[in-house]
Amino acid sequence: MPVNVTNWLKEIIEHNLSRPVLRIERVRPLHSLARNIENINILGSPAIIAEYKRRSPSGFSANVSYHDYVRIVEKHVAGISVLTEELYFGGSYNDLVAIASMVNLPILMKDFIVCEKQIEVAYNIGADAILLIATILTDKELERLYEYANHMGLEAVIEVHDEQDLKKVLPLKPRIIGVNARNLKTLEVSLGSAAKVLEKVPRHYIKIAESGIKSRKDIEELMKKGANAFLIGTELMKNPLKIFRFVKNE
Repeated sequence: MPVNVTNWLKEIIEHNLSRPVLRIERVRPLHSLARNIENINILGSPAIIAEYKRRSPSGFSANVSYHDYVRIVEKHVAGISVLTEELYFGGSYNDLVAIASMVNLPILMKDFIVCEKQIEVAYNIGADAILLIATILTDKELERLYEYANHMGLEAVIEVHDEQDLKKVLPLKPRIIGVNARNLKTLEVSLGSAAKVLEKVPRHYIKIAESGIKSRKDIEELMKKGANAFLIGTELMKNPLKIFRFVKNE
């Protein structure tokens, strides 16, 4: 059973366990998020993952169409993250299907994944990578779901929040580790805490800084701590044109 969950997380997990499997045939080839990040880094640029989300438990909400959002950011990002969680983020599998049909970019399915059928759905609807959150999974669950994602041909971004999460994750030797500046229990954001965790991640991993990034300065500071990529949702949902500030050093 998933661990360390607050009431809203528990509700999400129970809901996700009951969501049906969408047995549709995948129509797009797989795209590697890791490779895109590495290729952008070779050019000396920060790799941005633009996140499409309708709302969040922190109080954020936006009314931007996925079509307009994607058309603005698609040429400037390493990939697109799509929230598919229904209860608290207003996401849907349909959002991911629609966005995946528009782009030849890696798509990260952002959800609270706690069972294999969610990974199967991710593959079927066109995702190329999934998020596994160390904080809400036991060691055995994390290992099992990571192996199943590999079996399905999907990349896994394994998300950590603190050093305890990191110790749980490192034995799996994943290619990509996400460091979330947001504490899922309190919803508080601390880029300083994320920076400390980033410094603890060995250099050979691809490291994604998640949450709380509001400026190019934030990106540069996190790059100094070892971040290779930056998952940005709220700021881009408020104003997708801000992508130009994030990718250019002005």
